[in-house]
Amino acid sequence: MCRYPQRLSVLALVWIVATVIPDSAAESRKACLPSEMKQAQHEVSHIVDWEGLHNSFKRFGQCDSGHLEEEYSYTLGRLLSRNWNHVDALLELADTDPDFKRFILKHIDENIPEEEAQIITRNARHNCPERGDWLCKAIVDY
Repeated sequence: MCRYPQRLSVLALVWIVATVIPDSAAESRKACLPSEMKQAQHEVSHIVDWEGLHNSFKRFGQCDSGHLEEEYSYTLGRLLSRNWNHVDALLELADTDPDFKRFILKHIDENIPEEEAQIITRNARHNCPERGDWLCKAIVDY
């Protein structure tokens, strides 16, 4: 006979709750299907503006790993270096979508080509938009 019946009951209850009730964080993470990865890899190099990057993130953010992760960084670098005059559109999207903001910050990395990184850093230092402090700081600090 068990000397600690209440302890076993509590442990049993904890085990039941842990195994029966789904992890809401795990449920909210959508798995990347191979077809999605293929489509994302095909489309990423054709992104021409901030809305396109945001749409790709919304559709394929769950696939952001490996080669695609590098391609997203390269695309971000291309957009930042060539479309700085439209960076307000990026800031607006990031203001309304915190996950997209985290995505942008994640992709300010070593996968941005050096020539583009120099242009981006110069723009961040000398032409930072009013609402863009978080972005410019991330760029300069990298």
